[in-house]
This record gives sequence, structure tokens and C-alpha cells, in this order.
Amino acid sequence: MTAEAHPGTTAPAGRHPVWSRLLRRGAGATGLALGLIFAVSSTAAARQQAAPGQADAVERGASPAVQQLKTWVLETGDNQGLPFVLIDKVNARVFAFDRGGLLLGATPVLLGLARGDIAPPGIGDRPLSAIAPEERITPSGRFVASTGENLTGTSVLWIDYAGALSLHPVRGRPADRRLQRLATPTSEDNRISYGCVNVPVAFYEEIIAPAFRGTVGIVYILPESLSIAEVFPGV
Repeated sequence: MTAEAHPGTTAPAGRHPVWSRLLRRGAGATGLALGLIFAVSSTAAARQQAAPGQADAVERGASPAVQQLKTWVLETGDNQGLPFVLIDKVNARVFAFDRGGLLLGATPVLLGLARGDIAPPGIGDRPLSAIAPEERITPSGRFVASTGENLTGTSVLWIDYAGALSLHPVRGRPADRRLQRLATPTSEDNRISYGCVNVPVAFYEEIIAPAFRGTVGIVYILPESLSIAEVFPGV
């Protein structure tokens, strides 16, 4: 199955049971730990959000592949006048844009533990205990995404509902050190999830949620093993 054969689906405003189980794993954290998540992630997101005068500098700091894909999206109108997100797996960063291509913000992300560009068939229907470490892939491709909720009522951006793939605020067990991973300057320690894209809480609440409020949008996940042309023909 190629990346093109694993398309994203318009994510319903529903609650996916698999990812509700994942997000519940941190439910036993103390109030102090939760406060740390919000405080640290708010600081990180604020540092990454681009003010008008900083947007060009942030984009210049993006990888050539991100810049190439963004140019193609705008020149071809591939985003169909919708807000869009570019996820750079190689450098573990996400860039969010409005419908006209204005940078709304950028931040480090956490990604699937395993490297690769194609999710295993039926991955969204499996319990987490049945997903082997080498199968925990954040797939590449173009996805039509919208916000919704999991079974606990947590807001997420469903990238591929059928594949249980979402972008959501960072959660998890303290032992996973997810906040610390986001804060390091390297992308080498940003591989920890079952495949979902984890972002700082403030980035989700202040950038992603408003951008996708009342609308669908497009999420482009750049490849790390395949070439960009294999995943996005014409680029």
C-alpha cells in the first residue's frame, strides 16, 4: 500500500475509542503534574507562535522540504481555500497556516515511535496493546481534518479518523517525559507516540483549535523514507 493509497478521511466530530484509551493513560497524574503540563507547554507555544514581524524568519528557518511544499500548496490551490498544517517529521516540527498561507504559528511536536511513511492496515481498529513498537508510525500524506472529541471529551484534531490518527495536546505518563522531549533542541528524542502528533497545550488551544473552528482543513504530513514526490505527486 502506497502513501497515496492511504488517504485521509474527513474527520467526524466524534470520539474514537482507541485514542481515548491512549489519552486516558495520563489520568492518574497529580494536579501538580497537570499544572506543569499547562505552564510549560504554554511557555513553549508562546515562544513558537509567530508575530507578524517574526513570521518570515520562522518560515526561513523551516526545512527546504517544508518551504517547497508550502509553495506548491499555494501555487496550485491544493488547500482549496482552507487552513492548512504542514508536519515535518524529519525535524519534528509543525507549521500552521491560515487559508491564505499566513503563518499562524510553529512548534516542536512528538511523533510515532517508529520511522516510516505508511501505517499498517487496520491500525485504527486495534487496541493499543496490539500495536507493536515497529508499527507505531505517523503516516505521511494529505488529509482532510477537523476537530472532534475522544470518549473522554478531550478536543483533538482528527487527521485520519478511520486510522485513529489525530493531532492533540500533549498528554501521557510522567515517565514518558513528553514535555522534556518537546523542550530539547534535537528532534532525535521526539519519537514516543503510537502515531499521533502531540503538540503543546497552548499551541493547540490558541492556534489549531481557532484555525479549524467551524471548518475542515488540510493536514500535510511530509515523508521521512519516501520522496516528497512519491507522497505528493507534482511537487
